[in-house]
Amino acid sequence: MKYKYKCIDEKEILDIYKSDPDFNSWYKIVRKILHSNEFQKRRLFKHHEFESVWHHSIVVSFNAYKYAKKNSLNEYNCAIAGLLHDFYTRAWQDSYELSELDDKYRIKFIKPTKEKVFEKHAFSHPIEALQNSRTYFKKYLNKDIENAIVTHMFPLSIFTKYKLPNNKTSFVITYIDKKVSMNVISSVKGILKYAGILNVGKELN
Repeated sequence: MKYKYKCIDEKEILDIYKSDPDFNSWYKIVRKILHSNEFQKRRLFKHHEFESVWHHSIVVSFNAYKYAKKNSLNEYNCAIAGLLHDFYTRAWQDSYELSELDDKYRIKFIKPTKEKVFEKHAFSHPIEALQNSRTYFKKYLNKDIENAIVTHMFPLSIFTKYKLPNNKTSFVITYIDKKVSMNVISSVKGILKYAGILNVGKELN
């Protein structure tokens, strides 16, 4: 696969997964989204510590797909919801790589505004991811996938209008997202940073 954008990750996650027996069946579901120019921009988004949104989203999607396959759940829903659960527009960690993109992706840093607690990344990015998914990948969505995207930060989602996960796909994405993110949560500070409640600021060393 040829990529328009160079990834900030040291290793290409798709190359790591290619030897897995479930890779081809998963890839058939997500291939067109992965090839899209808009989704590839997430290769430049810093997400959890030193991994990109691209990397994190693929890890969640692939592991959710495998979980669904093992437990006779909806494999398609889990693959798509996992891939799009963090498809937000406004990056929450700044980096030089984002300068390759339109300013709208760095707007939080170009024109910083004081956010209320429930407007911070932890609460706002699932809603933004759903809106963005509807804009670019609407044909891949259904009600279960949309709920999984917008409630994946449960229990924080109870403070938004979307409230609770309401289907099996939603619970799988909520579980897998937290499971693969645990490597950045080693303290209370780590939890607050991961949730986007603690301001990260510009990291332009």
